[in-house]
This record gives sequence, structure tokens and C-alpha cells, in this order.
Amino acid sequence: MTNGYTPIPLETLVPDGVTVSGNLCTFPKGKGRLTVPMKDGALAGVSLDGNRWIAMDVTCTGARSAVLGWFFSTADGRMCGVKMGVLAGIRTRIALPISVAEGKNLFLRRTPGKLKSVTQGAPIDYRDAVRFTVTSADAPDDVTFEIAAFGVYDTEPEFPVETRTLVDEMGQKAIADWPGKTKSFEEMAARMHAVLDAPAPKREDDGRSRWGGDLSLKLTDGTGFFTLEKWRDRWFLADPDGYAFFSMGLDCVNIDGDANLAGIRSLAGELDPASAGWVREDFFSWHRHNLWRVFGQDYRQKWKEMTARRMIRWGFNTVACWSDIDFAEEYDIPHVTILYGYPETETYIFRDFPDTLSPEFAGNAKKWARQMERHRGKASLIGYFLGNEPQWAFVNNLNIAACALSCEKSSYSRRAIIAFMREKYGTIAALNAAWGSDYASFEDMDRPVSTLGFTEAGMRALNEFSEVMIREYIRVPSEAIRAVDPDHLNLGIRYAWLSSKELAAGSEFTDVFSFNCYSMDPVPMIESFSKLVGKPVMIGEFHFGALDRGLDATGIRGVTSQKERGRAYRYYMQRAAAHPMCLGAHYFTLNDQAYLGRFDGENYQIGIVDVTQRTYEDFEEGIIETHREIYDIAEGKRPADAAPAEEIPAIFF
Repeated sequence: MTNGYTPIPLETLVPDGVTVSGNLCTFPKGKGRLTVPMKDGALAGVSLDGNRWIAMDVTCTGARSAVLGWFFSTADGRMCGVKMGVLAGIRTRIALPISVAEGKNLFLRRTPGKLKSVTQGAPIDYRDAVRFTVTSADAPDDVTFEIAAFGVYDTEPEFPVETRTLVDEMGQKAIADWPGKTKSFEEMAARMHAVLDAPAPKREDDGRSRWGGDLSLKLTDGTGFFTLEKWRDRWFLADPDGYAFFSMGLDCVNIDGDANLAGIRSLAGELDPASAGWVREDFFSWHRHNLWRVFGQDYRQKWKEMTARRMIRWGFNTVACWSDIDFAEEYDIPHVTILYGYPETETYIFRDFPDTLSPEFAGNAKKWARQMERHRGKASLIGYFLGNEPQWAFVNNLNIAACALSCEKSSYSRRAIIAFMREKYGTIAALNAAWGSDYASFEDMDRPVSTLGFTEAGMRALNEFSEVMIREYIRVPSEAIRAVDPDHLNLGIRYAWLSSKELAAGSEFTDVFSFNCYSMDPVPMIESFSKLVGKPVMIGEFHFGALDRGLDATGIRGVTSQKERGRAYRYYMQRAAAHPMCLGAHYFTLNDQAYLGRFDGENYQIGIVDVTQRTYEDFEEGIIETHREIYDIAEGKRPADAAPAEEIPAIFF
């Protein structure tokens, strides 16, 4: 061991379906794995001690970024690990603490050269692991990594990055060409001016109300706010004037495109220190930089005018989450808002799940709800989302009450569980007999204990109380907001998916149940969720990316081309609009992400416009066609007959 580093011979990486030639490891279309044995907390005989870092120096040798996965597995089939993105062509040190096996953090801090990192699986004790596995992910082409070093550090290592310019002066990927790539500043400037010089479109020209509702179908006399209305056998929103409204939304309607350059400025080329592209230290937006170069200090207002025209032309009627609310209000565009943070407690049960039965949670919910004070009385606000994709809910079938028992700290929730079980079982002997536990008394339950050995009956009893905890997670904030703002719709919390039926608890306190649906067809999720909660639903996010233009990653769903993105959008939105329980769907996002990675490293080709404000014309045409016909489909005047797009394995991290 030298300087706190213990190398592990590369020969210990045993290939399974992977072709190894020297240091080059090729995963055929992303499949296969490399494995290393573990025993008693040691990796290939090297002790990990709980505080050490596993490290590997890798180069993604292809022309595109790729997925690298590290996973720890136990003899009984449990698994926890991390899926990461790696920039193409740059030698990158990947290093993670062994504590990642505990699964406490869903998203890991970005380090230089690495893109986004996401924890997958369920928490394990690394000392129970029998295998460490290196994987990639399904991909359209073979994925090759050159592995230059593999070993264990005593502490977090340094992350060296070579000097190589990966983007051009406009922020486009420099090491590739493609049809439609902007060749000059003059071309970019002429395109932006052309949008502003064209006649301004009007919603009314397409038979829309001033809010983007359907002028041919009036549901109410209008209340001055958006409301929920039942028409025949389906649900609609009604706009403030009473017209039927299906929410066709666009997330992240802002200039955005911020690249996280911490540790990787050497990959960005020369940057003008006076540019408006500097958002904050180490964050630079070529989207903003390009607008500033074209319009000068008036760039933000010009962007607003350009974007307002485009949204009307495209047919979007909702400015959705993480958007420039000032823009939406200035142009009187219907919009939603998402509340920031979530009521906190000093003690967390698991990841970001607070102690929901504590007075602290209720008190902080009242303070948190004050965010809605600025929105009171605003007709253009459809409603609010409580939050987005809570990290605790990413573990399938998570038993949050069991987490409360195993938590290191006591909590109001744990003490409530004990009271509940005392009522349920009467004696500790009866509980021990049912659970296979060995508590000395009910008071003895107020200490951290592993629930792995509990019986199925014990876990069922705990899961029964999980519903109580999750219901409070939704009820308390919802009632706090309603006290501040009684007029706008509570749109729910936007779960990533329902990892268990218990996540539906508390939906009785919201007007709408919301979720993000990254599927090619949203109907199965719409159907199952609306039946489970018995109320209409809204989709907060979906997208499709392709690899034929500019960026390296498709995002969560991939198709073959920009034209297929348009087909995918049309199929998805038709299917959503045709379902009587769906109130709308919001596309993620307006802009492509930065090639060098946003704050967490995502660099997806998912926008309608690229970094130079050029639209993806084939995708754009599909969106326009979809929105023109959407009310006819929602009202049953024509069938949802679009064909599905040609899907490819998605590249996302």
C-alpha cells in the first residue's frame, strides 16, 4: 500500500459476456458484466473498513457518453449500487465510498468527468456482500471502457482531468458534426431575429380561449380560477372563463442550460469573464451566453418575447414546473408551481422522509406553506404540486415503519408505532410470537433494531402503520397550504412511480393525483393510479430523446430520430387525452441540457430547442400537429389513432 492506495490487479475483474482485450472491456450493446469476489467486507482480499473508497480510472472510448454501473450483491439476492454517466473520450477517475451500499442517498455528488449518479436497489451491509459487479446498460451500440487502474483509497482521492476542449464557442459538442449544427454566430443571430420579426400568433386563431381552453366546449360560467369539472364520462379542467381545458404543459420554461464546470473548466475552452453566461461560480450557461451575444443586456426580455410566440405556435397552454413564473405572469399564460423543499424534521426516518407524526413537522409545514401567499387570487395559476419524486419512494415496497424501527434515533413516529402495536397485540409476548422478535417490553421497542429477521406477519403489521405515516406526509402539508390559499388546485406530489400501494395514502387530501410517467404509452399508469385513488390524474414529466443530433444521451426514453420524437409525442399525448381520468401531461423540457452536464451531470438531448435556440423541426412539427387535434380526441370527436414510434435503448444516468 502506498499513499493510502491499495491497487487491485485488473485480472481480478472476471468477464461474463464482456470481451476483454488488454485494458479494453467491451460490453456488447451495453450487456455483460465484470465481477470481483467479496468476503467479510473485503474486495478481492482488500479490507474496505467501511470508510474506504473504491476507485477506477476509466475512459469511455466511444463517441458518446456511456453508463457505468457498480453494484454490491449478497448471497440471498439483495443488491445495492450506483449507475453513473461517464463523458466520452476523457480519462475519468470514478471513486465511491463503500457507504454507498447503505443506499442512504439517492443521488450522489458529481465529481469531475463523471456525469449523474443514481443509487439503485435496497440498502445492504457491505460486509454481507459476496460480489462486486461492474456493468454498463442496454445501448444501441457496443460500449467500451478502457480501465487504467483499479484499487482502494483510504480517503476520497483527487479527480484529475486532462485539458481538452469538448464544446465550441456556442456550447455545442465540438467533437462531432450533424445535420443542422449551427456553423456561425451570424447564423444563430439571424435565426433568433427571424422569430421576433415574424407576425405574432394568437391563441384565438386556433379556436382556443385566451387561456388555451376549447372555445367549442363551455363547462361552467367561469369562477375566475381553474376548477375540476366532470363532463359526460370524463374529467376536465375548466379555465377561469369556464372552457374545457386539457393541460398541454412544458417544464423548465426558462433560459436554463446551466453547465456544472466544477473541476472540468479545462473541457470548456475559453470563456468570456464578462459574459452573462456566468450564473454563479463554476456554473456557465451557453444558452444564456448565446442570447446575450445576440441581444446584449436586453437578452432576457427578447427571450421572453421569442418564447411566448413559440409556445402559442407550438400549442402549449401551460407553463409547467421549474419555469420562469415572472414570464408566465407577464404574458398571462396558465401555469403551475411546485413548492420548494418539503416540511423538515431534525430526525429523518429514511432518506428525505421526515418524522411525520411530530409537532415539528406540523409547525414547519405551516411555515413552508407561506410560499403560496404570493399566488393568492391569481387567475392564471392552475394549481400547485407539493413536491417532486421524493427520494424515499424510489425503493420498491419500502416499509417506512420498519425504517422507523431500525433508525438510529428515536422519533415520534417510532413511539406512535409502539402505541399502535400495544393496542394491536396487548402483550409483548403476543407481538414477539407473531413477529419472531425478542423485545423485553413495549418500551424496549424504542431502540434501533434490524427488522430483517422479522416474520412476514410482523412486516405486514408494520406496513399497516406505514400507511398512517405516509398519509400524514400528505395530509399535514396539504391542510397547511389550504389554509393559506383555498382557491387553487392541489395537484399532488408527483411520485416517480408507485413503488407500493401505500404511496396512495393521503391522496384524499389532494384534488388531483400526479406522477411522472416516462413510458412510451401512459395509459397503464393512468389506468392503475386513477383506479387506486379514485380521482383524476396529471402527468408531471415525460420525454423522448434521440442520438441523431448533438448530444450523447437520450434521456429516460430513446427513439431513432427527431421525426420519431414527434411521432412518440403524438402517440403519448393522444393516449393521455383519450383517457377520461387524465387532465393533462407536461413535457420535460424546453431546452436541451448542457453537453458538459447540468448541476447533477445530466446531459440529455430532450429539448425542443438546442443551445443555439434552433428548434428540432421534425419534433416541432409533431408537437404542433398533436396540439391541434387534442381537444377533438379528448372530447371523443376523433379516435386516438397515432402509431407508436420506433424505440431504441435509452442512454440516461
